[in-house]
Amino acid sequence: MAWWNMMSFCSFPKFWTNSQGRISQVELGAHTIKSHGAKIARNHLHDWLILLLLVVIEVVLYVIYPFYRFVGKEMMTDLKYPLKDNTVPVWAVPLYSVLLPIVVFVLFYLRRRDVYDLHHSILGLLFAVLITGVLTDAIKNAVGRPRPDFFWRCFPDGIGKYDQLGDVICHGKDSVIKEGHKSFPSGHASWSFAGLGYLSLYLSGKIKVFDRRGHVAKLCITFLPLLLASLVAISRVDDYRHHWQDVFAGGLLGLGVATFCYLQFFPPPYDSDGWGPYAYFQALQEDSQPNSRPGHPTYGSNLQDFEAQVVNQQAARNSNSMNSLDLESGRRTTVAPSGHFISELSRRQEPRFDLSLQFLQLVKMPPEIQLGAHTLRSHGTRVARIHLHDWLILLLLVVIEVILNIIEPFHRFVGEGMMTDLKYPLKGNTIPFWAVPIFGILLPFAIIITYYFIRKDVYDLHAAILGLLFSVLLTGVLTDAIKDAVGRPRPDFFWRCFPDGKGVFDHVTGDVMCTGLKSVIKEGHKSFPSGHTSWSFAGLGFLSLYLSGKIRAFDRKGHVAKLCITFLPLLVAALVGVSRVDDYWHHWQDVFAGGLLGFTVACFCYLQFFPPPYDIDGWGPHSYFQMLAESQNGTQTSSNTTNYLTATPTELGDVYSQSRPSMVTSQVNVRDSSQILDEMERGRR
Repeated sequence: MAWWNMMSFCSFPKFWTNSQGRISQVELGAHTIKSHGAKIARNHLHDWLILLLLVVIEVVLYVIYPFYRFVGKEMMTDLKYPLKDNTVPVWAVPLYSVLLPIVVFVLFYLRRRDVYDLHHSILGLLFAVLITGVLTDAIKNAVGRPRPDFFWRCFPDGIGKYDQLGDVICHGKDSVIKEGHKSFPSGHASWSFAGLGYLSLYLSGKIKVFDRRGHVAKLCITFLPLLLASLVAISRVDDYRHHWQDVFAGGLLGLGVATFCYLQFFPPPYDSDGWGPYAYFQALQEDSQPNSRPGHPTYGSNLQDFEAQVVNQQAARNSNSMNSLDLESGRRTTVAPSGHFISELSRRQEPRFDLSLQFLQLVKMPPEIQLGAHTLRSHGTRVARIHLHDWLILLLLVVIEVILNIIEPFHRFVGEGMMTDLKYPLKGNTIPFWAVPIFGILLPFAIIITYYFIRKDVYDLHAAILGLLFSVLLTGVLTDAIKDAVGRPRPDFFWRCFPDGKGVFDHVTGDVMCTGLKSVIKEGHKSFPSGHTSWSFAGLGFLSLYLSGKIRAFDRKGHVAKLCITFLPLLVAALVGVSRVDDYWHHWQDVFAGGLLGFTVACFCYLQFFPPPYDIDGWGPHSYFQMLAESQNGTQTSSNTTNYLTATPTELGDVYSQSRPSMVTSQVNVRDSSQILDEMERGRR
């Protein structure tokens, strides 16, 4: 029976319902293609006409000739890579960057029946890829940078010819030479990051990735389109169609345009309304209030109250307002349908203090929500059951990581002229492989366990361990996937390839013909990015964030010594990265990219479970405060006294309370740093 309950909890419908958050509170399915499609298309007719204009411009840019940059004989060193076919053909780019996202949009439409979401997601996607395409091809034609395989495009017989000024005199096929001058930026990379980056933002909003419930498995869904775009971009370097700078610039361009286009139609994914387009909420406002149309006298005021009405429709249906008494003075405080607490104190700028003190002072806290009352024995099973699907995703990541370490990486072309930076000595590891999990996982794990024995908070223990494991495993999968796809030679590649010091190269292509041990050569093609560095910054970076929250490093009290504790794990990770360059196992770019990757993933995973370290509630996980809110709400609902606020769990999750603590002369606003109250305070200023 317990197993059946566990499986039912992890079922997709339940997971979908939980991930959608407040979507169930608003009317869905009332805006279909038949009922509202023609109206929406008319409203955005000029946008569709601009799209057609962008298509025409894109065709013109593709047809015209690019700038033919001067290419001298001495510049051919980096332009003699083999002329290969495309791993990802040109015709496949629109399939995965345009059609695949549209299929996902249609699936969401079939489930929600929201034509606003369907129309705006498709329109935003098309604008993202077409604007990116126009910018990319315009820059390509203006720059005219030769591709890495330009020599064989220009001289297919391998015999170079140059004029009196030293410029090339190509005798290859005209169309092939024309394409050879379109290296910067990468079109495959820019289109991929435009379309799949837009899809990633769309999914992160729909499944509420940043809902503070700690379901890190959602990050895998969000990162998957970006990983696919990254692998496409890497294939362009592997095919010698682009230099790495071309791919980096193309990806940055595509993702930047996708973000701008997405935010034209949707709130940011971390927003409480990030699951729906702006137009959907506007339609709800118009449908619910017939007099709230432009031109009506009350239109302006109704529109200002629109967001509060959408967020709190359920609360508005139950009652127009809810009342409570200030605990000390007896002053009445009103909770409006918007969920904002409005009182005489709301006009005053007041200090804040710890949320745990807020609960202790506002209510007589029952024993079950006191600090130290949530142990592995009392709450461990419940917490693990809530995150069962996250643990299953962790096991899947372990399997993927093992496979990525077994498969053979891409063996990049290495000519004799490229061996200059690859002849460093073959040394042992200062930090052996087996030591990385010790300081990257076990050391943070030991500190997290120690903190659990101090506080007896299983919510903190579970969130920290799950976040740490996701941080290192996501980083490991991303690192090894990129390693295998890039196949960059290590600085000691020459001695791995030719242990006797005698280089052997193909007489036609000029590629290396290694004579060393196969396993050593395999590792020699795994330079970018550094795995030691990425794992170190993932684990120790997570630990640094964890410690900075626990010791309140950013409490504005000037205890700078706390920064030493915060920076210590990062220093250890940095020294590990430096050792990889000292051992000649990695180039400095590999270490820099690995550290950036590891720390970025650590930040994402940490913020799934904990508030930012500078937040007033940064000492505890989101789940702990949610549990307090649920427990407090349960106590309030069952009580007939006026000491408690009658509010829904959603409202308590956003705003816990506002009042004065007893025996304090100054008015104190005690709450967490919720978005709703932050907006209220900004409005008062």
